[in-house]
Amino acid sequence: MKFYNRENELARLREIASLSVDSAHLMVITGRRRVGKTELIRKFAEDVENVLYFFVSKKKPLVLLEEFKELLAVSMPILKTVTFNNFRDFFTFLFMQMEQQPFFIIFDEFQNFQQVDPSVFSTLQDIWDRQKDVVKGAIICVGSVQTLMQDIFEGAKEPLFGRVTARLYLKPLAANVIADMLQEQNVEPARQLLFYYTLFGGIPKYYFLLDRYRLFGNNQTEIVRKFFCESDALLQQEGKELLIEEFGKNYHLYFSILQVIAGGVTQMARIADCAGINVNSISKYLEELTTGYQIIERRIPATETRNEQKIGRYYLKDQFLRFWFRYIFSNQSMIAIGDEAGLLTKINADLQTHMGWSFEDLVRTLLLERNDKTIIPFRFSKIGGFWNKSGEVEIDIIAIDEEDGNILIGECKLNGNRFTSSEARLLKTKTESIAWRKGSRKEHYALFCMEAVSASTARSMADEGVSVYRIEDLLCVGARNAKK
Repeated sequence: MKFYNRENELARLREIASLSVDSAHLMVITGRRRVGKTELIRKFAEDVENVLYFFVSKKKPLVLLEEFKELLAVSMPILKTVTFNNFRDFFTFLFMQMEQQPFFIIFDEFQNFQQVDPSVFSTLQDIWDRQKDVVKGAIICVGSVQTLMQDIFEGAKEPLFGRVTARLYLKPLAANVIADMLQEQNVEPARQLLFYYTLFGGIPKYYFLLDRYRLFGNNQTEIVRKFFCESDALLQQEGKELLIEEFGKNYHLYFSILQVIAGGVTQMARIADCAGINVNSISKYLEELTTGYQIIERRIPATETRNEQKIGRYYLKDQFLRFWFRYIFSNQSMIAIGDEAGLLTKINADLQTHMGWSFEDLVRTLLLERNDKTIIPFRFSKIGGFWNKSGEVEIDIIAIDEEDGNILIGECKLNGNRFTSSEARLLKTKTESIAWRKGSRKEHYALFCMEAVSASTARSMADEGVSVYRIEDLLCVGARNAKK
């Protein structure tokens, strides 16, 4: 499967490579597991010389040092007679090479040094401080356990605090890139993007697995069964593999909170109640999951200017984890007894509802990618949803233009033909609850749906002043028109 996108990230790496010809850089690359950090590094390595790649596996120090020495000996035969007694010897040798010419030295899963030999961090700090002005090239530290990487490089009392000269956080692939990928796999994006986005988000590894198992374009039930339901399914334990190391011994508590949120409970007090956690304690855990682990996000209505505690709602940021906690972690008993058919039936019975919620996120994501007046008639500065304090009024999509006073009020429906004229009028009534620039704003109304609506629905929406947008309309031209 080919390498997709990442032009901006590669450009950033090439910029550091160019700067490193004359001066040294210490760069940190982070991002969740499976997001493609190693593949990005490999792609970057194709364009530069003198790249040394080391994977930091959890082994005894001397074993790992011997492995690193063997890797170096491939390009430096002299090392067959050299011994690294400790990591200071190893790093001293690397910096000696960087004095002669620029080297790009990559440590993948750098945070694992914490368990191999924590003294590595103070050793690297000491050598870096003494040698950074006389060496050339870059030390690139790649890590997946984000909390550990934050502690190592951002902890004020840690040796490497303040030493980083460049950072790169690798995000999931954009929705339009996934659409292009589907198009090239002979899968129609307009009809299938939502399903793939709901299950896998923008994580490249999962699409690689789809390609390896030749599942692109298979029916949805077969894909869910193969990846999640059958015995030893490839992604059945994925949530645990992604997060247990992040959370440590308290993972059961965090998993319970995430299961509740994935099930559709988004308000703090209700999350505490459903997770069986004291309401006075829940804010601490939600804050950790939001700012520390960056697994969930707290949203407020798009029109709010004050970050009021009581009106905020919590959502899982990662589409895959949202699916996994909703259907896999919450049904561990069925998995334990091998009830593949029962689990698959349960997922299929609810998946359309879940995809309806994902559809709102997908629409917002695509609008952000096309925020250039080619879809809606203004550039927006904020986008999100809207709800009032009582929760009686909710609107799926709100996009506002703070400069010129435009506001888009949108409804999302998988089947746009189910959105009637009376519902369009109700949507307009709901806007009375929006205080933002009331009386002076320019209001625009929209219906976002999966496929084309009937002629009669199109006419009724036009009569009500509601523009209709299909997923196909929101996709970039390349994704819509790329040849199969």
